Amino acid sequence: MKNSVKILCAVMAALCLALFACQKTPTEVDVPHGMILASSDIVDYYLFVPQGWRVDMSGGMVSAYKSAEDPTSVSVMTWETPYADDTPADVWEMYKGEFESVFSDFTVESSTSMLLDGGAAEKYVYTGTLAGNTFRYTQVITVRHSAAYLITVTEITSSTADHTEDITAILDNFRWK
Repeated sequence: MKNSVKILCAVMAALCLALFACQKTPTEVDVPHGMILASSDIVDYYLFVPQGWRVDMSGGMVSAYKSAEDPTSVSVMTWETPYADDTPADVWEMYKGEFESVFSDFTVESSTSMLLDGGAAEKYVYTGTLAGNTFRYTQVITVRHSAAYLITVTEITSSTADHTEDITAILDNFRWK
């Protein structure tokens, strides 16, 4: 009888160990092939960027940039929306005037509806000149639980590098926790 109890306890312990060993801790995440995790544990999303990009948490927000030679960057900002039923288009309209006042030659190149990890989002591509440099911005806005999320990719237009694949990979692999 004692041996049966010992064997039963050993089997139960082995099963528990196997069960819990397979569970992921909150800080573990499946990183897509060719990407690295750029977001921290304190945000409610996963931002992945291509391998070789540099993660930069020094500005108090989630961001990463390609390299010192190519300052193409991505950042994510979030804030509470003024109204519970605000849409991504509402958020764009609220802040578009600020963009127009900050940049000379502000031009919206395109705006399209898209899905960001299955949720409604709006993607805006625009250019503007600031301090003598012309920048191209790709901004994706989504609203989740009364909070606006703004993913911004910034490129200097004088760069000859094509960042289309990187931008697509960043947006396609964005995930909510």
